[in-house]
Amino acid sequence: MAVLQLLPSLPLLLLCCSVIAAAAADDDGRNSQPNIVYILTDDQDVKLGSLEVQPAVKSLITEQGLYFNNAFVTTPVCCPSRSSILTGKYVHNHHTYENSVGKGCDAPSWRELNENKTIGLYMSQAGYRTGFFGKYLNNYGFEKTGVGVDHIPPGWTRWYTLRGNSVYYNYVVSNQGKAEEHKDNYSTDYLTDNVRRAAVEFIHSSEQDTPFFMYIATPAPHRPATPAPQYARRFAGKPAPRTPSFGGGAKDKHWLLSEGTPPLNSTITSAIDELYELRLESLLSVDDLVTAVFQALEHQGLINNTFIFYNSDHGYHLGQFNQQGEKRQPYEEDIRVPLIVRGPGVKSNSKTDALALSIDLAPTFLDLAGWPLPDDMDGESLKSVILGEEEAEQEETSYRFLIEYFGAANPGSECFFGTLPVPFLHDCHNNTFLALRVYDEGKDYIYSEFFLSDNVPLNTSQIYFSEYYDLVKDNWQLENQVHTLSEKQVQEFKDTIMAFHTCHGSLCHKLRKKQ
Repeated sequence: MAVLQLLPSLPLLLLCCSVIAAAAADDDGRNSQPNIVYILTDDQDVKLGSLEVQPAVKSLITEQGLYFNNAFVTTPVCCPSRSSILTGKYVHNHHTYENSVGKGCDAPSWRELNENKTIGLYMSQAGYRTGFFGKYLNNYGFEKTGVGVDHIPPGWTRWYTLRGNSVYYNYVVSNQGKAEEHKDNYSTDYLTDNVRRAAVEFIHSSEQDTPFFMYIATPAPHRPATPAPQYARRFAGKPAPRTPSFGGGAKDKHWLLSEGTPPLNSTITSAIDELYELRLESLLSVDDLVTAVFQALEHQGLINNTFIFYNSDHGYHLGQFNQQGEKRQPYEEDIRVPLIVRGPGVKSNSKTDALALSIDLAPTFLDLAGWPLPDDMDGESLKSVILGEEEAEQEETSYRFLIEYFGAANPGSECFFGTLPVPFLHDCHNNTFLALRVYDEGKDYIYSEFFLSDNVPLNTSQIYFSEYYDLVKDNWQLENQVHTLSEKQVQEFKDTIMAFHTCHGSLCHKLRKKQ
């Protein structure tokens, strides 16, 4: 009797299975969830022209996809920015304030607060095979964080990850949780190439009916920007761009620039030019990686169902306002980044003025995967812009966002120094700032406030300097115009900045749309 009672339900059962299968696969049997490949470079500028030396990025991604004219990071330094990319959150919500363990970079607090809420785990829950290749967070794998290279964060199927910060030779990677040591032989040890090989192997081992998400984080063009031997001296004699702010004084800037940055001389300028050359040469191996990834996807018959994103964790300056090679400032060179995407439904060789932030990447990946967006993500999905959907046809005419930076120093000191080749103030605790970037129907400006210390939470009583630039009239931020603002305007900026600095999730979304 039980069998007879079950028999009538078999057609319904088969129908349900068919519906589920149809939802997961196209007519040709391939999974309808797109594959997603995210390629992240380290310290790559967009204002100084580094993309111009990457023909593969241009022909395989830019000319086949969408370029974001207004892509920004919400913090201009490595570990905090990468934490924002992984979580979709502002610094004040993921609590990775600086590159040190003591300030949250891959610290126990990171693992407790964030590791179960990163894009890796969410994509895994969405049914994706996941792979991480290259640089994770600056302190990953060191015992001082409380774990070693045997630690694989939740959600990652394939884990081929650098211990520590970007290098090219003489390093250790965690290969599925096992330490793999590399020396200085180009054919076996050059990190960008090893990341490329591991990523390509992952693609070749993929199956049509299982979607995958890849996070490929190259060391280039981060210092020391060591090029592969075949690319060494390729750009010999090519100077760093002499922008309007190159070698310019900074008397109206905050003290780190106005007092702590020596004028450029021939020795410093030569060092800047040499670093610029090395950065470009190191990016040629990234171009090789882009080509190899594309060819692997094409070989596997996956290219037509794969989104490829190309991005950087922040920008870079070289000689602007006498600053030697670095980031960490609220200026366009440091906060603007390349963001390009190609994939199914993306219009070829197109551009958009829509805003794109580093905190938008995680929700975008999830939205493309068809997975619900977590309520606590501060960023918003860019899916409608990427696919040119009707509701995104009229691009945003008004928006605003926050840039947060917490200054760093050597233990027991207020600052720390860098050399290239002349000692200079690399960073200080009072290089801490909050900046409001606003675009409002043709008006484009940034207002920044600098704080005496990096103590959390930031207190408005600690503000010691402010800067304001009209970027329509002064795109290189040559003249601080804060003195032109009324008290009412300044107070409105202060109130908006502090509202952003304490926002979470949907409140951040609401603040982003200028009222």
